[in-house]
Amino acid sequence: MKHPVASTHTLLADTAVSRGSRRARRAKSHKRFGSRAAKSLAVSICVLACASTVQGSDAVRAMPADVFIETLAVITHVNYTDGAYANVHNVADDMAWLGIRHVRDLSPGTAPPFSSYVYLARRGIKFNFLMRSNVEESIKRTAELNAAVPGSVAAIEGFNEIDNFPVSGHGLTGAAAGLALQRDIYAFVRSTPELAGVPVYDLTGYDHKLVETRAGSADYVNQHVYPQNGEQPTYNANGDRWLPSAIEGVKKFQLPIVITEFGYFSMPQAGWYFLGVDEATQAKGVLNGYMDAAVAGVKRIYVYELLDEKPDPQNKNAEMHFGFFRNDNSPKPVAYAIRNLTSILNTRTMRRANGAARGTLAYTVSEMPVSGNSLLLRKKDGRFVLALWNETPIWNRATGTPLTSPPARVNLDFGAKASRVELYDPLVSATPFESHRDLRQLTVDIPDHVILLEITPADTPGT
Repeated sequence: MKHPVASTHTLLADTAVSRGSRRARRAKSHKRFGSRAAKSLAVSICVLACASTVQGSDAVRAMPADVFIETLAVITHVNYTDGAYANVHNVADDMAWLGIRHVRDLSPGTAPPFSSYVYLARRGIKFNFLMRSNVEESIKRTAELNAAVPGSVAAIEGFNEIDNFPVSGHGLTGAAAGLALQRDIYAFVRSTPELAGVPVYDLTGYDHKLVETRAGSADYVNQHVYPQNGEQPTYNANGDRWLPSAIEGVKKFQLPIVITEFGYFSMPQAGWYFLGVDEATQAKGVLNGYMDAAVAGVKRIYVYELLDEKPDPQNKNAEMHFGFFRNDNSPKPVAYAIRNLTSILNTRTMRRANGAARGTLAYTVSEMPVSGNSLLLRKKDGRFVLALWNETPIWNRATGTPLTSPPARVNLDFGAKASRVELYDPLVSATPFESHRDLRQLTVDIPDHVILLEITPADTPGT
């Protein structure tokens, strides 16, 4: 996750160059793991284009809302005991408040005490553990946690960005060493009974074009995505397609995908490339990114990060501003937005079910712009939630200020009469801002961030 912030940033057109090597680095006094600066691939195929506009009358299959919530994850640094993460009770409380449970962190070591991980696991936290340099010891400690709290280890991940943090082994260096050690990690996990069924995420930081298969190395391919210039995750008129381009780079392996780093830092900046944004824009980008990843079929996306690690009142260190929560543990707008999102999607009013709720809705959307997206979810009680968002520009890099574009007006047809339609803006509240009854068609203005339409079909069981 963490690394020294780049002091300069250059965008290279040659995609054969590893993304992590595209930035200059300055030393810091403590070890970091992860990525933060300029990342790009020349490929600009928008894999989400097919989801941007639903125009046919065929029924659309909905993703279960609880499955979607399981894709939402965040990065933590429980091993950083000199800042906000020293209070593991806050970590657990914050995760419960957000309504998500998956985190990415470094495998247990000597600090903090093992009991901290046990405490978090018993509070419902599910870990994806990055491996330390001693692979056998990392896997042993991870297995001990999964034995102590069964099901607490959701995944094991190979080394982080070997282009930035080189590894050596088997008499090899560079990418060859990282790829060889990834095979060791895979074999160790598969031979450890306490980790039976735990998937292995690939390492990051090697050139995918030079590798033909991940068989015997990983169950999931793995990418890092940081939209630059305060841009949207999937669509920008200037041609940048951050999340889709990253996914396109690993589709060759024909494996499911995870994104183990993604995010925006809330330190408003002007200039070019590696820029911070204000807190409201951070919330928009993160929420849109969560939705974009689900539409693209990403199994889980880990956003950088849960907490601002240390105070930085003079805004000199971008690394201290990626959190959902500020250093004093107060929620930023992005934290409120995630909490509102999960609250809306979780069924609050139990309805009597008179049979199985249907899983499809024959809705149509017309007049959707190319920058627009949709995702249909289904709650356990049979209600649908249609997420709509329009990825228009949200940051003016010349002035370092937010941009707000006019909303896109689209026409919805729900395929049949809906007994109730309620509209929510999770950036504002978990309470609907608009409500309708007994209608089939509706005109909606889609802003530059996610809004939600909770749709109760007239024939919903139990209604």
